[in-house]
Amino acid sequence: MSRVVYSDQTASAEQEALRARHQLRLVSGAEEGLGVDALPGGVYGFTYSPGLINSPLFAVRRFRCYETHKLASGETFLVGFATAEAAAQLETADEATVLIQPQPDDDANVLVRLPYSRIRRHRGYAAPNEHGFQVTVG
Repeated sequence: MSRVVYSDQTASAEQEALRARHQLRLVSGAEEGLGVDALPGGVYGFTYSPGLINSPLFAVRRFRCYETHKLASGETFLVGFATAEAAAQLETADEATVLIQPQPDDDANVLVRLPYSRIRRHRGYAAPNEHGFQVTVG
């Protein structure tokens, strides 16, 4: 039986710039696996459970993992990629349902930051098994 191995994923230049702008550091080894709600401000990490207030964060980005930022203020964001149309909806619509990808995709190549405070509904599933994270924001 063969075994599937996924290589580590790399960050885009936009993601690196966003981390620097917010003065974030990667979660430490001692913090790995803690929920984002239990972590101090000023950190980022990766999760297979996007949108959950207690998403466990890890230091290594793996296949279909979502980047999560917790600012020094305590505000938490999901960082991903969406189509230009979905990104515009996130910026302008009072309510919208959009699909966010963990990495740039053919059509979903616009970096988006989704504040957890805007999440109204999402499908609760393990991200590695799905193509994108469908979320309704308000």
